[in-house]
Amino acid sequence: MNAWQAIVLISVGLVGHVILWTALVNRIHGLGVTRWIVDALTLTCGVALVAIPAAMFWDLRIAAGGQFSNVSVAYLALCSLMVVWSAVDRWWLRRGDRNQSLLFGNHTRVLELRATHGAKLLASGVVRCLGSLPGNEVLRVHIHEKQLVVPSLPVALDGLRIAHLSDLHMSGRLSAEYYEAVVESVNEWEPDLVAITGDIVEDAEWIDRAGEILGRLRAASGVYFVLGNHDRKTDHEGIRRVLIAEGQCDVGGRSMELTLRGEQVLIAGNELPWFPMHQEIGGDAAGLRLLLAHGPDQFAWAQQRGFHLMLAGHNHGGQVCFPLIGAIVAPSVSGTRYAGGIFRRGDTLLHVSRGTGSLSPLRWNCPPEIALLTLRTADGR
Repeated sequence: MNAWQAIVLISVGLVGHVILWTALVNRIHGLGVTRWIVDALTLTCGVALVAIPAAMFWDLRIAAGGQFSNVSVAYLALCSLMVVWSAVDRWWLRRGDRNQSLLFGNHTRVLELRATHGAKLLASGVVRCLGSLPGNEVLRVHIHEKQLVVPSLPVALDGLRIAHLSDLHMSGRLSAEYYEAVVESVNEWEPDLVAITGDIVEDAEWIDRAGEILGRLRAASGVYFVLGNHDRKTDHEGIRRVLIAEGQCDVGGRSMELTLRGEQVLIAGNELPWFPMHQEIGGDAAGLRLLLAHGPDQFAWAQQRGFHLMLAGHNHGGQVCFPLIGAIVAPSVSGTRYAGGIFRRGDTLLHVSRGTGSLSPLRWNCPPEIALLTLRTADGR
């Protein structure tokens, strides 16, 4: 192997090395296993991310003639194949799921909370310092008014308005005023339904405050919620109890039916793999079958059961997105495939929120999102 071949192999191989171990971390965090196991496996991947390159260069240093051993060359070759696979996956294989043609309109407004409220919206100390880094969009909430063409939507439900919130992570890192501004923006839109798709409370001390703030949400036909993996780390039964006391509907692991504009609407919740399903989902005759799920990995589950629209979150859009490449980190067994956006399989449409709040105060090229969804029939658009 000549010098140029070695440089190319090392360069591409190291990129593939990062892709490999990041992909493993993403998938570990999409599993519903005990938290300490997730943390232990994540730590193992972090050690491998640093230790393997160090071991290879030590191998190069001590090898005769300054050549990598066969083991190192084989590993770099494997990692190079990961780069090829990642490129094919991102720019070719994912095109089948993405369906921007069903996004009929997207009017975006920006809620510049730093300008109106200042840095006090962030907890003091490290959180505020990180939140003030140049380019950080953690306090630039994008309000997306999207019109979605939903296959098989009854004409009577054309124009139905659903506000989708997800991943609030109420913990004190973002102040109460932040979430109050979110609630006010949703109420101004006057939705028919509000859907909250998990990771609502991060700190048990915030459960009552979360109920007080989110209890101000108003929708003509109700507010519906499911919980996520971070809710499981706190008093999740307490979260359910407080939100139900505020008049909101817990559809986690169950379903309910209501009549809207003369049409039967089924609203169901899927909190897998973190919480079990409590009942079989019926309502086959419903004019609209709406699924709230925390993780977009349940997309196939939704399609198999004939849901027209699935709303999810969990992946935060990646939090940090790079030009051309997009998201790198997404805690999902699907990797970054469903980091955020609109997807379609058969007659099932999936909307994945980038998250309305943040646990980490770092967001670049991936601002928090309030999604205001207007459902349209193919003719109604």
